[in-house]
Amino acid sequence: MPTPAPEVESTAPSKPPFLNPAEIMKRLESSQVSYNIEGKDSPPGGWADQLWPQRVASREAPRVVKENGELVILDWPENPKARALLDAAEPHFQAKRYEEAAKLYEQATKVCPDCYLAWNFRGDAAYFAGDGATALEHYKIATRINPNDHRSWFFLGNAYARLGRFDEALESWAWCLVLNPRYPIIRQFFRTNSGLGLVVREDAIVPRGYAERAGQGVSVQFDPDHDPSWLAFANCKALWLGEPSHREEMTGTTKEHYTTVEEMECLGSALLVHASQKQKGATERSDPTLDRLAAITDDGMLMQAVLFEVGARIHPQVVLTLEDPVRQRLKAYVLKHVLVPASAVGGYDL
Repeated sequence: MPTPAPEVESTAPSKPPFLNPAEIMKRLESSQVSYNIEGKDSPPGGWADQLWPQRVASREAPRVVKENGELVILDWPENPKARALLDAAEPHFQAKRYEEAAKLYEQATKVCPDCYLAWNFRGDAAYFAGDGATALEHYKIATRINPNDHRSWFFLGNAYARLGRFDEALESWAWCLVLNPRYPIIRQFFRTNSGLGLVVREDAIVPRGYAERAGQGVSVQFDPDHDPSWLAFANCKALWLGEPSHREEMTGTTKEHYTTVEEMECLGSALLVHASQKQKGATERSDPTLDRLAAITDDGMLMQAVLFEVGARIHPQVVLTLEDPVRQRLKAYVLKHVLVPASAVGGYDL
């Protein structure tokens, strides 16, 4: 079965304007639903895991096809003969007998020229044997056969870097993050290779507000030790949870589902309060992640941040279901706000 995608855009023909924090409060106060506000310590990483749990499993080797006008994700077809050769090569590779492994990987690509994973393995054998130029050519073939596997782009970036071609390496690494925003290996790679001068920045969306159903009502939670702007976010989340009419107004359906419309409205509400607090000079508990998010919004990239940080939590391969113009905008976002020079971040990441 194809992998489904969360809702990215509103399904409504035309979306009404987002509500501001005062308008949200007015609706909550006039509702028949009971909304109870309580201060509560948030987890170290905020309430992101509770708000946006993963709902869609990743495909190990994704194949993207268009069905009924939509991009869907299937499994890349397996070739039993090629797989047997790859399995036979694995003990050689693990024992660092790269030449022996390479021979078997080469046989696999001859048996199955479209087995892009076999080309990646050929690239790995050359890369770890110290032959960056040969590795590069094999990784290039893998990305041409299947441009939708983030791992191929990560390997390609590493090969470019080994050859001193850092601009091309940066482009490849950026595509890796576009295709799989939460890929842990690339994040660890830059932490352990500080000499490259690049970092993958930590999340800019670290919610310190939360809402959940409590009996017949809704519990509106926020961390009083953090920026009070997050209460506006929590109120907005409560509205989407407790008032099906608002969801229908904004998306055309009362069905509860992930949509960027909800996240844009709720984060926008927090940002409005944050800006107001800063204008008043009330910055004692100001949240630096909201400062980053405000800069992202000023660049017109809040939607990209939501897709990158929120959508990819729910569906790690959601970008594979999106058309190229959306991917290109995400790449621009990654290069501006995620994969950046270490010197732009300073001694610690925010």
